[in-house]
Amino acid sequence: MNYKQRNHLAMFMAVQHVFKTYPTELSVIKALEGFIAKFNELLTQINEVYRIQQGHTTGSSKLKLKEEAEMIEATVHLAAAMYVFAQVTEAPDLQAKCAVSVSLLEKMPDQTLLAACLNIYNEAIKLGDALSEYGKSPDDIARTKKEIDDFSVLISSPRSAIVTRSQATKELALLIDEANDLLRNKVDKLMELLKVSQAKVYNTYRSARVIVDLRGGKKVEEFE
Repeated sequence: MNYKQRNHLAMFMAVQHVFKTYPTELSVIKALEGFIAKFNELLTQINEVYRIQQGHTTGSSKLKLKEEAEMIEATVHLAAAMYVFAQVTEAPDLQAKCAVSVSLLEKMPDQTLLAACLNIYNEAIKLGDALSEYGKSPDDIARTKKEIDDFSVLISSPRSAIVTRSQATKELALLIDEANDLLRNKVDKLMELLKVSQAKVYNTYRSARVIVDLRGGKKVEEFE
């Protein structure tokens, strides 16, 4: 998280405090309830992704990393047997397809990684029992497919459910932009309706919407 994002997060926390302090006063505008709930959800996601960016992992992230590692290991072992088979049978095209490593696969985005592992599996299916002599039985091939299927299910989950550290920086920016848009284009507009009837709430919210540069103390008024 860069300093600008930290400044925004501090503002978000101040705004959330206003929401928690004046729930009754804010409930007079029904639409606000849904927007506040969405904002609180976004703030929870921002904090979670920030923890991941800092090196922490959630339960979902740990499960994804576990399944990814198991799939990669199974695929690399299967590919190794196929690579030797291709050398012995003089099948250079197959040999090239099986030239994979753990480090190579770990660098791939999720969908690319899934496709690469599926390609190895599909080539293994074509060979069938021929790989038994090289240490990989049909049962081994089937187990590799199960690891691939397990990983495929996980990465089809909602975007906010599973975020690895390498994805966190991009995800954080998207979430902060979404929270900013929600405040500017929805909550700020509706808060204007409380300017007279709930002046204290309105003024407290307006103060919370000021972004303070935590490095230099400069203030930026967000609520116009």
